[in-house]
Amino acid sequence: MVAAARNYNSEEAIALLLDRRGDEVQITQEVVVAAARNYNGKEVMALLLNRRGDEVQITQEVVVAAAGNGHKETMVLLLDRRRDEVQITQEVVVAAARNYNGREVMALLLDRRGDEVQITQELMAAAIGNYFNGKDIMALLLNRRGDEVQITQKVVVAAARNYNSKEAMALLLNRCGDEVQITQEVVLAAARNGRKETMALLLDRRGDEVQITQEVVVAAARNYNGKEVMALLLNRRGEEVQITQEVVVAAAGNGRKETIVLLLDRRRDEV
Repeated sequence: MVAAARNYNSEEAIALLLDRRGDEVQITQEVVVAAARNYNGKEVMALLLNRRGDEVQITQEVVVAAAGNGHKETMVLLLDRRRDEVQITQEVVVAAARNYNGREVMALLLDRRGDEVQITQELMAAAIGNYFNGKDIMALLLNRRGDEVQITQKVVVAAARNYNSKEAMALLLNRCGDEVQITQEVVLAAARNGRKETMALLLDRRGDEVQITQEVVVAAARNYNGKEVMALLLNRRGEEVQITQEVVVAAAGNGRKETIVLLLDRRRDEV
């Protein structure tokens, strides 16, 4: 039954099992969680509620699975049908923020159960770090609950690590500029993620706070996109870039020869 609940076409499989072998089918917690986690979770969960609702327990694990499954419809169904059993805990809200359709799920929670949504550091970091729509989730939280949002070091680092970090970081700088501190950890995160646009943004907007330490240069050289980030550092802050043995080893091992070629071309005497 659990395998059926996990299947992409699980609604048909579960309906068949209930029709043909219903007296042998047990609707366990594991089955309900699998249904809530399913990509087609709404249809599967609706089937279970309609056919065996008295056996379906909406636990915390089920709500977390529904919040993180990528479709707000599953959560809508639970809120509509079993509202009193649905608890919007921190774990649920964070799961929603990590969801690839996180903005829709977060908006739903704010609309329907906003008084239970706590704006914590864990939530903010999960939101801004969302690979798919971090900027949009963070903008939603700022628009709806901006007075509760604190832009801590953890949040800024999460933005710098995001694959779409330029957009995430630009949002923070534009909306919360005075609270955004560009620390060594933030610069390192930007150097490690390989997006030269993020490093360029930091240099353009907060260059006096950006320190190009040895650790930053090594992180840039080690990155798969090391050539682009390293070229930016050399062009913009070349006097601070020291090409040590550790930097050369990092560049040689990053999987692309372009970084070591760049160092040989630009700093042959140091390599």
